[in-house]
Amino acid sequence: MKRRSGPSLFISLAGVLASGGCAPRTGGETAPAASPACAAPDGERLALQRGDGSSPIVTVTVDGAGPFHLVLDTAASGTTLDADAVKRANLPRDTAMEQAEGIGGSVEVRLRKVAAVDAGPLRLRDATIAELPAPEFESHRVSGLGGIDLFGDRLAVWDLAGMSVSVSPSGALSGAAPCWRPLEVDWMRPWKVLAPITLNGRNGYALIDTGMQQTILNPVFAAALGLGAGDAALPVDGEITGIDGRPTPLLLARIGDARVGAWRWTDQPVHVADLPVFQRLGDPEAPLAVLGMDWLRGKRFAIDYGQKKVWQAPD
Repeated sequence: MKRRSGPSLFISLAGVLASGGCAPRTGGETAPAASPACAAPDGERLALQRGDGSSPIVTVTVDGAGPFHLVLDTAASGTTLDADAVKRANLPRDTAMEQAEGIGGSVEVRLRKVAAVDAGPLRLRDATIAELPAPEFESHRVSGLGGIDLFGDRLAVWDLAGMSVSVSPSGALSGAAPCWRPLEVDWMRPWKVLAPITLNGRNGYALIDTGMQQTILNPVFAAALGLGAGDAALPVDGEITGIDGRPTPLLLARIGDARVGAWRWTDQPVHVADLPVFQRLGDPEAPLAVLGMDWLRGKRFAIDYGQKKVWQAPD
């Protein structure tokens, strides 16, 4: 049985999905500090479940229907639902169509109008979401992706060891514990945040993507590292399928030393694939990576969507 990566990476829906507003709900659960040495700002806690490949799963209701399980995806511009969830929530169709771009190309999708998506402390109101097939999981019946439109312009503090996200007003991390270190990122879009990454002494950029189970390098990065050079061909280790349905083989390699800011990994497996998404992350000749949950699990980081800033807690 071939192992597949999942879910697919949804980069952009031309801004249409970000049309809804977010507001706090009353009665949210206060997020406890992970440790006195690296406390998060007081906020409301969004509990996560651990899905396939450590994927963060959030439970939502849509216009009162549900509950539905979504993969909470920092690289998804907007929330998506599959046809079954759309039918259960009885969502009216928007007259417009839109192009959705993912790891394997782009497809035309139907848009649906939604009055309210509730996910723990967040409420997405009067929004437009995309109807798209959901990734297949063994751990959960997944109905789609929870996009960054759920956070609006707030601060999201991710604790992937405790499987939770603490949500606070933008700017709440200013003056917090000094262990929170700013990470100098290339903020292309709220769903397209690239962090500097160093692999075996070679520098590149990595997309922070909680919706991807595996960390993947583009062939340019792999070539710069000498992976698969000469007679040392990389073995095939499953495949990844994008929203267009086309599978791409995943090649398996190992990295001796990897660094992203205050984080470090040693002797870490990594995958290599020629994904179309890399062409939308900048110069196609640049060394690029998608930083997935196999490397992110157990990490703590914060994304302030209002201030366009990222922090991380050291390992």
